[in-house]
Amino acid sequence: MKKSIKATLLSLSVASIAACSPSDKPEVSLADVAQAAARQDDRVSVEDVATWLIEGRGNFSLIDIRSPEDFESGKIGDARNIPITQLVTENVLLDLPKDRMIIVYSNGSENAAKAVVLLRLNGIDAHLMAGGYNAWHARILNPDISAEELDGESLQVSEQRAYSCYFVGERSDAAQSRSDRDSEPFVPPVYTESEVDDEPPPPPAEEGC
Repeated sequence: MKKSIKATLLSLSVASIAACSPSDKPEVSLADVAQAAARQDDRVSVEDVATWLIEGRGNFSLIDIRSPEDFESGKIGDARNIPITQLVTENVLLDLPKDRMIIVYSNGSENAAKAVVLLRLNGIDAHLMAGGYNAWHARILNPDISAEELDGESLQVSEQRAYSCYFVGERSDAAQSRSDRDSEPFVPPVYTESEVDDEPPPPPAEEGC
């Protein structure tokens, strides 16, 4: 009888200690994750990521959940490659930083969205990079800017050009021709008065990086 009472008291003590101990993982429900997705609080744009990388912010980490082959062919910044099949293993979850936002990307959005749900349910502050590496490649590395837009002063076009110049540099045919011209020795032109009057003004210089 005494042994039974002692066992009961010991069980209650262990239970009370466990109940009072702080949990390492915050309570996150499916409803919380669903509401964040509905508000789109769980995602960032490729432009956001590009801006934060340029600014050198240290409050986020990039996780690339694509295959190692895709990762080797091109990655973003100092992204860490963790294929989605390995993402929620115990060792990986323990190793992910808890003091910053985790930004997850794949080729598109679908797999990254699944990964974000899994991570959020495990108490990780995870966000999806909308559009994935495909959007990064199209809108940051190779922005498709029309000739009409290039002639304008649109803030968005200026930002697109700045992103591409920062992450890729200038690699167009026009840039190459300018480089070739710059390598040639400069010979000052000699004009006669009639040539100066008859010649049309030179075209505006091409704007580059």
